[in-house]
Amino acid sequence: MPSETMLEKVKKALLIPTSETYADDELTLHIASCRQLLITSGVPSEIAGADTDPLVQGLILIYVKTYFGFKNDGSVKELPSGFETLLRQLCLVQASEEV
Repeated sequence: MPSETMLEKVKKALLIPTSETYADDELTLHIASCRQLLITSGVPSEIAGADTDPLVQGLILIYVKTYFGFKNDGSVKELPSGFETLLRQLCLVQASEEV
């Protein structure tokens, strides 16, 4: 059985049937934006781009759930604190592997 793509995982987390494509462009943009945020935060691009790392998966899910369908009405002020915690953990794991 082929592994799920990150887009499929995100759609399932948002309760969007994987066969629906109406939101694919926005979801793909959010996934890419999160990956770029990880890279600029110090996560190596090969890790940020991996769909198999559970921390990366969790970070992408939090990010997309925060911003998907976001209306510019001020309802989303910042990423949840869980995002920052997971990001620090991922950066620490990467730093410890470099030693």
